[in-house]
Amino acid sequence: MARATAHTDGETDGGMDEGACDVSQIAIDASQNNDALNQNNFEDELQPTFSQESTSEEISNADDASSKHIVKRLKELYHNHVLEAEKKYHLHFNFCLPTDGEIKDSEFDATPMVLLIGQYSTGKTTFLNHLLGEDFPGMHIGPEPTTDKFMALFHGGENNNKKSDDKKYTGFRKRNTKNDDGSAESVVTDDIRASGRLVKGNTLTVTPNLPFSSLSQFGSAFLNHFVGSSSSSPLLKRLTFIDTPGVLSGEKQRINRPYDFAKVAKWFADRSDLILLLFDAHKLDISDEFKNVIDTIRLHNDDKIRCVLNKADCVTREQLVRVYGSLMWSMGKIFHSPEVVRVYTGSYWNGALINNDFERMFGKDEKLLVRELIDLPRDAAERKVNQMVNRVRLVKVHVCILGTLSKMTPRLFGKKKSREQILNDLVLIMDNVRVEFDLSPGDMPDPEEFARCLKNFPDFSMFPSIDRALISRLDLLIEKDIPEIVGDADIVASEVRLGRSNVVEEQERIVETDAATTVQDQSHVDEKSKNVPNAIGLLGKFAVFCFLLLSILEGVYCWSFSRPAYSLSELHDGYRKILNVAVDHHTVSEVHSKLSPASASQRPTKGSNAPLSSLPTISGIAYTTNDPPSKSTPPSSGGEL
Repeated sequence: MARATAHTDGETDGGMDEGACDVSQIAIDASQNNDALNQNNFEDELQPTFSQESTSEEISNADDASSKHIVKRLKELYHNHVLEAEKKYHLHFNFCLPTDGEIKDSEFDATPMVLLIGQYSTGKTTFLNHLLGEDFPGMHIGPEPTTDKFMALFHGGENNNKKSDDKKYTGFRKRNTKNDDGSAESVVTDDIRASGRLVKGNTLTVTPNLPFSSLSQFGSAFLNHFVGSSSSSPLLKRLTFIDTPGVLSGEKQRINRPYDFAKVAKWFADRSDLILLLFDAHKLDISDEFKNVIDTIRLHNDDKIRCVLNKADCVTREQLVRVYGSLMWSMGKIFHSPEVVRVYTGSYWNGALINNDFERMFGKDEKLLVRELIDLPRDAAERKVNQMVNRVRLVKVHVCILGTLSKMTPRLFGKKKSREQILNDLVLIMDNVRVEFDLSPGDMPDPEEFARCLKNFPDFSMFPSIDRALISRLDLLIEKDIPEIVGDADIVASEVRLGRSNVVEEQERIVETDAATTVQDQSHVDEKSKNVPNAIGLLGKFAVFCFLLLSILEGVYCWSFSRPAYSLSELHDGYRKILNVAVDHHTVSEVHSKLSPASASQRPTKGSNAPLSSLPTISGIAYTTNDPPSKSTPPSSGGEL
């Protein structure tokens, strides 16, 4: 990245005489000689840290065997137990898990990933060029926003152009390149000297050994702005770097990009082992768009984030103190915590330092940053264990909450009203669930974010009911299975150190056999446990069907004969009569009038003066009288039988 022009220390006032100028020039020359000597000493001090003996290539076979054992067992555990629960409760892409969707095998086996995020012209690409010690395909460096794509840097074989006896570059180095006037050389370069190849985004999603298959969810709008750079740098054998476009300010961040930058950055952040936020000390300004990106990637990733205050040699001592304090204050406001993230200060480029006031501090921070990068592969297995435990705990919390919401939702009527009531009382419901299932408050999701996720579901009864057997199984994973995996990994490492690789292979074979047997037995148990509720459900459905059928038959009988049937035999005889009448009468009204005890013509209408003797009786015997009723004499209440 192009640097600001260094201030010339040799400028003197007009009143200074020639002798003073000579003394000043001598002092400047001596200072430059001392700087060169200090720089050489500084290189000697940094050399052991970045030498080939201390790189991640020298991780012991025991650590490699232990890491492979942990990753392999975690994959089996996830696919056999956790994945089923996630699919059962619709957790993929709907709720805030550490990674959206299913964890692919390629993501388990991938090398540690380092994500670089920053505003434009903060030196992200220059940082990678300085770290790798060589150019890489697709690299373009300049003062304007040059990186317009997400770029994944991964290892792609050895560079055949290099001599075999060349010493491999494994860390930061200063080239001490200066112009004739003593100023630092400006590095504005393309990938002319780069070795390797570029891979398009769609190809990266279908490459089996790369962890980018699930990026297809963002579609071609993003994949056309995603590219892979295959390089032969030895550091890429153990690490994968993600270079991102600079975060723009204003509407350009949202309108000029056909994909959601924050969501894509969140995808990479969830799968990264380290996140570096780069800031330019010469123009420190955290825009609202950059703050929004940081807030988006922070969820489940606070422990991965580090800050890099780049180009710190472009400012004076007083300016650097003010810039550092401003950065810490801004990060404290963004993270809403008095504990700020680790900040590495320095000048991460291949040119000489412009201001050498903090050269010692810059060198120390470089050593610490490189050491953290080198240790990433060694600690990758432990981080995967940590992420798996965290994921299991979150899955358990979601199972408890969603199962409770399903229990509170009616199955037939009132679902909409119940849904609104649940969303309004979600905070109280989640607190009751936490107490009932003895969940940690730190594992509970944010109520507002969880409510936003629930609004995507029109019916909460679609979630399964509370599966206490599944909850117990998830607890067992944390309390027993994962600790056993870690303990077995220590045994594997010890056996490899003692040269008993055959014993380790035999133990792994036995463990795989036991795991397969356990999974098979568990599947049989699950099938049996599933068959019991399935049989009960079928019996319940059959009983409901019989009840509805009987109710319909009883309703038809009551409508036909104007009275209910009190036994099945009476119901049977009634339907035989209905069928016999229906043979001769083809309309419903005729059948009803024929079967009804009183025809419609015999029933008195409202306001009529029909005598009681004309009304039908239950026994079928009518009351009659010999004297017709008159206006003066009311009709007789008695009568002959």
